[in-house]
Amino acid sequence: MAAREFTFEDAKNILVNRIGVPEDSVNDPSQSFEDLGLDSLAFVEIQLAMQQEYGFTIPDEDAEHITSIGEAIEYTNRRLSEEG
Repeated sequence: MAAREFTFEDAKNILVNRIGVPEDSVNDPSQSFEDLGLDSLAFVEIQLAMQQEYGFTIPDEDAEHITSIGEAIEYTNRRLSEEG
């Protein structure tokens, strides 16, 4: 069975449906969470969504370095391949 991949569309889905970011605001993986108006509480919600959806937690020391959608995608895919 092929490992599941976390895509930009997956990230956008979490940001729009779980966090409440307007869909037309999420356009590019290079966008920072700050540019989207997200604060640390919103990122905690993203962490919880990832735990529920993919079964792993994002340790705080890792979360500090995830500042954009693209970084979240890279991190998630790395974790999925490790868990795989």
